[in-house]
Amino acid sequence: MGLDIVRLGKLLSLAGSQNESEAIVALRKMREHLDSEGLTFTDLGQRLIGQAPRAQNARAKEPEAAIFTDESGVKWPSRDSYDKHQAAVAARRETEWRQTEDEREEIIARYGSREAGLARNPREQLLHDAVADFLKPLTPDLDPPGRWHASLDGWDRGSFGPPSGRVVTRIEQAFALPTTLREAKEEFDAWKTRSHELEMLMGRPDDSQLDLPAFYRAQRVQALYEHELPIRSIDDLHLRLQFTVDPEWSDDTGRALPEIVQAFEALVVSPAGAED
Repeated sequence: MGLDIVRLGKLLSLAGSQNESEAIVALRKMREHLDSEGLTFTDLGQRLIGQAPRAQNARAKEPEAAIFTDESGVKWPSRDSYDKHQAAVAARRETEWRQTEDEREEIIARYGSREAGLARNPREQLLHDAVADFLKPLTPDLDPPGRWHASLDGWDRGSFGPPSGRVVTRIEQAFALPTTLREAKEEFDAWKTRSHELEMLMGRPDDSQLDLPAFYRAQRVQALYEHELPIRSIDDLHLRLQFTVDPEWSDDTGRALPEIVQAFEALVVSPAGAED
């Protein structure tokens, strides 16, 4: 969906955080976004150098006319560097499309057609309808038209923090939020599965293709599963422990650990002590 310089700038600022965990998460997200565009940190550095203000003598060596501005307003050192990047991205997309062919065919067979697989499922439609008046279309749009959006009341994937309060309220009320850890995990897993389906259908592995309302709902439910909902039973404790040992979330376990310890003491240690 294009290199988001603003998002990368925000992530770069967070990478300098004194909070080591926060800095690691920011760097990981930067790498994921660069990977999705077929770029490396070296490529990013070269692009930033190309956009940096130049001294007068430097401008004499490389005329300003050599700078190329793409359709998103991003400046490149030259048209040639832009064309090379686009060619590299196209080649990577072609490779990803071939690599996802088998899974794509399986998903298409399950839904009946690629179009049916890409169409919003009932939950996605409820969320879309709840915030439709706040959705800004992509320019240029993707196929199928109107399926994905550029922003949600000013919020997008690169934003830090949640959408506006009115958007959060509508998304949370579109259908009931989970009230137990088991419910939260089941909905969270459903969003992960749906994202994977869309990634395969679009040939974009490991680059979430959930539209913004579903993307935020998945984040909201993930927070409930990870650390917000209280641990009330051994089953809850088991689920929260499963989350902490999943390598995918290794950077996000810190907030979950204190309550896990407290729950272990209350549900396991204290009852055992009482029996003695």
